[in-house]
Amino acid sequence: MNNRLMGSLLTFVAVVAGLSFATPSHASAKIVTDADATAAVKSSVSLGTAEADGGAATGKASLTPAAKRWSTTTITYKIASGSSYYKSVWQNAVKVWNRSGVVNLVPTSGKADITLSNSNSPMGKNDSTVGITYSSYYNNKNMNGLSVLASAKSYVFTNVANRYHYSKGERTNVAEHELGHALGLEHNVGKHSVMYYATRDQSVSKPDVNGLVHSYR
Repeated sequence: MNNRLMGSLLTFVAVVAGLSFATPSHASAKIVTDADATAAVKSSVSLGTAEADGGAATGKASLTPAAKRWSTTTITYKIASGSSYYKSVWQNAVKVWNRSGVVNLVPTSGKADITLSNSNSPMGKNDSTVGITYSSYYNNKNMNGLSVLASAKSYVFTNVANRYHYSKGERTNVAEHELGHALGLEHNVGKHSVMYYATRDQSVSKPDVNGLVHSYR
C-alpha cells in the first residue's frame, strides 16, 4: 500500500472516530482541524442516532447548534471541482445558504475561506459516508462563544452517491449539509434539518437558518 493511500485511510479512520488534528501556526496559537461526515441514506427513511464529532447531537430540533463561525458574515469560496455537474451542485448549495440572508458567500479566484469539490471515498465500496468537511479553526480566538474558523474544505463523495443512486437534487442537499459544516454548524437532532447526520431529502430549513442567526449575531 503506498504512502498516499495509507494517509487517506488514516484520515478517514480519524474522521469516523471524531478525532482532531492540531498544527502549530506560531508559539502562542494553534490551528485545529475537525472533520464532519455525512452518512448516506439508502432510502427515504432515516434510521439511527444523530452524531457529531464522535458524540450524540445535542440541543433542540428547532435550532441547529454550532461550534464555530467565521469572523465576518462575508465569506469567500472557490469551487475546485473539474466537473461541470458538481460545479452546478455546489453553486446551487451556495445559493440556498445565501438566501438565508445571514451570510454572504462570494466566489473568488484567489485563496478562499471555503473550498468546495467532489472526490471518491478512499474506503471504496465499504464506505457509506457521502460527504465530508474539514474545518480548521483558531484555538485562541472566539466570537459569541464559538471558535473562529481559519479555513474549510468540503467534499461530496461521488462513488458513494452513485452507489446509493442519489439524484442531482439529493447531492445538492448533501452539498448544503457540508457547506453548513463549513459555516460552523453541527448536526441537528431533527430529521427535517439539512444538518441531520444522514442527509438525502432534507434541504436548508428554518432550524438551520436559526442556527446561523444565533451564531453570527
